[in-house]
Amino acid sequence: MVWRPRCRGGKWWHRPRRLHRSEHNAADSMVTLRRPNGGGAHYLVGRLESVVQQVRISADALMHMYRYRQCSPWAKEAGGQLFGTISAEQILVTTATGPYARDERSRYRYRSDPAAAQHAILAQAEAGLLYLGEWHTHAEDNPDASGLDGEAMHLLLAKSQLNSNALLMLIVGRNLTVDSLGLWSVTAERVDQWHLEYIIT
Repeated sequence: MVWRPRCRGGKWWHRPRRLHRSEHNAADSMVTLRRPNGGGAHYLVGRLESVVQQVRISADALMHMYRYRQCSPWAKEAGGQLFGTISAEQILVTTATGPYARDERSRYRYRSDPAAAQHAILAQAEAGLLYLGEWHTHAEDNPDASGLDGEAMHLLLAKSQLNSNALLMLIVGRNLTVDSLGLWSVTAERVDQWHLEYIIT
């Protein structure tokens, strides 16, 4: 028996049901954000072939973004910024901010309030965290980056003063599965999608 969390009208409910054999792989990919007894840290890990660095996204950052999943037919896109640290081994996302009161939001479009985003960048910099990229939601189970998403990220990259040559873009779908998350890195020359998995260390 597997408990599968779902959204209904903005409220959580749980319905137990027995999975068919074909569904076991999907159940294995369920993201559980509870911290285990005895410690251990939860991370979403992104890997890209031929790249040594990993991207790690903390459970706290994920929990913040999951609050804004578009579970209802009237839910609007939401988003914000990603912050953390960079080392030779990993890009660690510890904090997600947004959405903001003056963002432009509709069912299939999102634009962050530039003033609020800049305020968040400065505030996180004072805490020692780097601006690493953007996140937003999609009203789909398996989100994919649209052409507009890529154009917006390239424009942001060109206008930003960064500590790296790339920005991350994380898209959050409707489900609590790894397959319902998409992670891309954007440079001036290319856009790459990262393979994601969930780990406990």
